[in-house]
Amino acid sequence: MKDKGRSIAEVSVRGAIVKRLPRKLDVMEGENAAFCVETRDAVEGIRWSRNGLELRETPCTVLKSFGKTHLLVLVHVTREDAGVISFSVGESQTSAQLRIKCAKRVPPSAPVAAEMSTDRSNAALLTWCPGPDVHRTPPSSYVLERQEASTAEWVQCLTTDLASMVEVLGDSVPAEADYCFRICAVNKYGRSRPVEFPGSVHLVPVACVRRALKDVQVQGGQDAQFSLELSASVAGSWFLNGAKLEEGEEGQRYCIKRSGTEHSLLLRGVRLAESGAEVKFESSGVRDSATLQVQEPPMRIVSSNEDAAHTYLASERVVLVCELSRANGPVQWYKDGVEVEEGEHLLLEHEGPHRRLVIPSARPQDTGEFVCDAGGDSVFYNISVTEPPVRIVSSNEDAAHTYLALERVVLACELSHANGPVQWYKDGVEVEEGEHLLLECEGPHHRLVIPSARPQDTGEFVCDAGEPPVRIVSSNEDAAHTYLASERVVLACELSRADGPVQWYKDGVEVEEGEHLLLECEGPHHRLVIPSARPQDTGEFVCDAGGDSVFYNISVTGRCQLLPALAAPTEPSPPPPPPPPPPPPPRSANPTPRS
Repeated sequence: MKDKGRSIAEVSVRGAIVKRLPRKLDVMEGENAAFCVETRDAVEGIRWSRNGLELRETPCTVLKSFGKTHLLVLVHVTREDAGVISFSVGESQTSAQLRIKCAKRVPPSAPVAAEMSTDRSNAALLTWCPGPDVHRTPPSSYVLERQEASTAEWVQCLTTDLASMVEVLGDSVPAEADYCFRICAVNKYGRSRPVEFPGSVHLVPVACVRRALKDVQVQGGQDAQFSLELSASVAGSWFLNGAKLEEGEEGQRYCIKRSGTEHSLLLRGVRLAESGAEVKFESSGVRDSATLQVQEPPMRIVSSNEDAAHTYLASERVVLVCELSRANGPVQWYKDGVEVEEGEHLLLEHEGPHRRLVIPSARPQDTGEFVCDAGGDSVFYNISVTEPPVRIVSSNEDAAHTYLALERVVLACELSHANGPVQWYKDGVEVEEGEHLLLECEGPHHRLVIPSARPQDTGEFVCDAGEPPVRIVSSNEDAAHTYLASERVVLACELSRADGPVQWYKDGVEVEEGEHLLLECEGPHHRLVIPSARPQDTGEFVCDAGGDSVFYNISVTGRCQLLPALAAPTEPSPPPPPPPPPPPPPRSANPTPRS
């Protein structure tokens, strides 16, 4: 401008933050630090940080926003929380310096002039003075600790507010021993170093009997245990019939123990001659006694091999062993409740207290429960003897089984023992012996022979030496199972083996035996019997033998009954009409059985 004038304007920029953080905030350690910021509008995308690191919500860091108000609370701050706390939103930011003030925590100084006086018997007088700076860090109490001279452990024995002296009596210690003492000053900020009192003092607690001796009754040869408990741990002596028992002697029959306030005496292998002996315990001011009673011991089985696995294969040796408490004790052996007799197949051996039952070569019929009975004691042996599993030890399966028509085919295998059953299968179907196919057996040797092969004999043949599966060989499922109410229903089937288990089902649910439904079993024959049928018994019954099943469709209907007329005629009735001609014979309800 020509007059070289100038103009000044004040520019004000409105930011997003209305109420800012203070420049600094001082907080005592352990207290909460709270920061509050207000924005012009309710905004999102705010950010709190400390020393440039963003703060996240944690149990000790609380972040809240209420519309335009935004809060940060640091819970129980520590020295590590100090730093620059910043709040930012968009391009606006405000910061505060957080300073943590720490309170002085100074424990008291140690006591001085610690002295111990032992002028009184069985007591110690302990004196001390407070530390020189007691006015700056006064103690709230003094803690006194004791230590047995033979150990390194210090145990607190009392706390006192007196800053001068305390007397420790023998009644306050748990056991008789030489004791050392030390003391330290305590306030809410900690404790001073401990100061030991010079020297030691021998203290003896005054004891009384808390649990007295009791008479002991044992059998000859057993151990007898006597014990009592005192109110304090003090030494004592044991006497047997007036003779003092000394500890630590070689070959002694007794053992003396002391554990705290409990004293015990163990007499090993007491004899019948010691019955009525007096056992006495004495200590300072304490005396107690009891009597030993010894009885003749009964015969006992002290060891056996009953816990061993008594599972054997046929021809193996079986030895059942037990040891008695006396050599001259008689025993009886039983099998399944019947006393056994010695013979070639079963031997009974006797050597001192040892008894043995020996079966030199076990057989399956030796399976059962054996008992060795010694009168007042018994042991039980559950013996199981089974035939060894059948195995195929050799065969000609590796040979080339390629034949021309009319050639002879021989399939051979040898079993591990002669009486093992085998089944032959072709393409999964069990074969049947006939003119064209022969099944031969000579001891353990089994052969399938086709004297004159044909093309239709081509296929996979299998020799199975396992136990055959349970099959249902016959049943009455083909009968007409239609019944009237209250009639008897019998569903029967016969298994291929007597030991095969079966389950019965009705409409897919296994039945339970009861008054209305009976399940009978006689060897391989199984029956389901309903003594008096009801309409609700209608349904499909199944007998399941594992790999084989039969189905019975049962139908039960109600029974109809005609009632005679109740009114009597007043005039003679006319003669009855002639009877109608007889109806044709009814057709049989059961179809002709198939051949």
